[in-house]
Amino acid sequence: MQVFAAANFLQVTCARVPQLPRPGEIVLASGTHSEAGGKGLNVTLGCRRLGAEVRALLGIGRDAPGDGLVALLRAHGIPDTHVHRLAEVSGMGMGFIEQGGQGQNCGAVFAGPNLLLDAAHAELAQADIAASDWVYGQFETALPAVQRCFELAQAAGVPTLLNPSPWQAIPDALLVLTQVLLVNEIEAVQLLGTPLPADGDLAALAQAMLSPVVALWSRWPGRLLVVTAGHRGSIAFAPDRSPRLCPAHAVDAIDTLGAGDAFASGLIVALGQGWENDSAVLAAALRQATACGALMASCAGVLDALPSRATLAQFTSGRPEHEVRTLAAIRPAS
Repeated sequence: MQVFAAANFLQVTCARVPQLPRPGEIVLASGTHSEAGGKGLNVTLGCRRLGAEVRALLGIGRDAPGDGLVALLRAHGIPDTHVHRLAEVSGMGMGFIEQGGQGQNCGAVFAGPNLLLDAAHAELAQADIAASDWVYGQFETALPAVQRCFELAQAAGVPTLLNPSPWQAIPDALLVLTQVLLVNEIEAVQLLGTPLPADGDLAALAQAMLSPVVALWSRWPGRLLVVTAGHRGSIAFAPDRSPRLCPAHAVDAIDTLGAGDAFASGLIVALGQGWENDSAVLAAALRQATACGALMASCAGVLDALPSRATLAQFTSGRPEHEVRTLAAIRPAS
């Protein structure tokens, strides 16, 4: 299996704090760590660790972090063919990770050369896009590059998965090129244009979303919407089908940073091909993605914590297989 990622790179520095700082507040950190990151890079390496061949489009700086990124890709067996040095300084990320509790996090991103990628850079990757089984995109990369990757994928009959994060309105021209959308609860509120319940179980959340999702199908010719709901689990919606619910694993969350990217990696690799017509494939993909997200949240750091096939097998061994339920009885409210 081969995945092409319209990716991004950030040199990320995180501080572990007793609680997330409020506006105007300074808190004492108990430690810091710095590593290569970025949503697109996390998914790129996540797919590779799960056994996929990966190619990635990246904009980096002419600096030491950029050199480190190239070395990191090569160490994972990922060609740097589509890595472009477009500025003096690479992208940067700064974050806070709360100790204890649910390991919540917040941060800020300087995208830098990630936003200098354009359609011409994507066109240089046309052959690798056409040879892929999936093309992945997200919003920490320049949208013209993502859109051109998706256009080339559509022309080659390659399915596309978009994670519109950090959230911004999805341009119609990009939305129509997207077969699968992956969003969290916050992004789902923006996508569907409706508030969602913060409390209640996964079934209650699915029921609240059903009518807005039906409306979404009228303006989006996509095939699958997956919504992650943190400790509750995830929900998959497909046209003319009832929602599929996958509960989350109960874990002691240490650091939720990157858990969504691990989920995305697990989902893409497990979906493979044939997912549209085989409900068992979709159920298995939700189970694998959920396990990847839980495993990630139960570990500190990001890159070193991204699940491999071996660590994923170790995590799931001895655990009962998650039941992916179908809400056949739920219908849109009239």
